Formats: sequence, structure tokens, C-alpha cells
Amino acid sequence: MEKIWILVADSAHARILATTARTAVPTEVTRLEHPESRLKESELVADQPGRSRESLAQGHAMSEASATVQEEAAFAGELVQTLEKARQEGRFSDLILVASPHFLGVIRQKLNGPLEKSVIQSVSKNLVNESESVIHQNIFN
Repeated sequence: MEKIWILVADSAHARILATTARTAVPTEVTRLEHPESRLKESELVADQPGRSRESLAQGHAMSEASATVQEEAAFAGELVQTLEKARQEGRFSDLILVASPHFLGVIRQKLNGPLEKSVIQSVSKNLVNESESVIHQNIFN
């Protein structure tokens, strides 16, 4: 019997659900949290970006990826590592990704070959705070 895992996530919270059939309501396997993704930029970065000097003493702020974006990417990486370990252990055969369009893209960028091949469906909705039955309806109906 194949086991389907469902990752339901936003940039700070994730739930992994499991089911053995598309007709069965999934049950929760685990929850993961990354509160740093919810912090404001000013709470993540103590100093302003550095400044560089160019010719004629004109300076400009150095551009860097925002700390919030970096935290989102770090959480997506953590989620992918968790899923990859479970895939290698044979805990699921098929994977469904459910996240807001932006965070779904961040997760997809982190996927590797074998894990990416196990993804059978993606849903661009933030359902992390919904019940298992609502998640089931959004995926399988």
C-alpha cells in the first residue's frame, strides 16, 4: 500500500500529514516551526547594510537579500531535508505540496531530483491553519 505525505506550509509553520488513500482524510505526522520567518526585517538585522565608496566620494548602500527572504529559504531547506530523510527511509512514496504561491516556489527551488520526482501534486493555497478535512477537500476534490 502506497503512503502519501502532504506538506502543508507557510513561511513559518509546516504540517506533514499522511494518508494511504485519496478517499481517506489524512492524519498529522508532525509539525515544524520557524518563528524567525515571522520577525520583521529590523528584528533580524541589527545594522544597516554597509556602504561602499566609489569614485568622487559617491557612496551607495550595498544590496543584499533581505533577512526575511533568507529565513524563508532556510525554513524551506529544513523542510526539504526532513522530507528527503523520510523518503530515503521509505516512509512515503508520493508527496503533495500545499503552500502559498510564493512559498511553494521557494520550496520547489530547494527540491532535489529524487524528492522532486515523488511530488505528484502541488496546491497553491495557504492551508496550514485548516483542519485535516478542509485540507483533504482542497487536495482531492
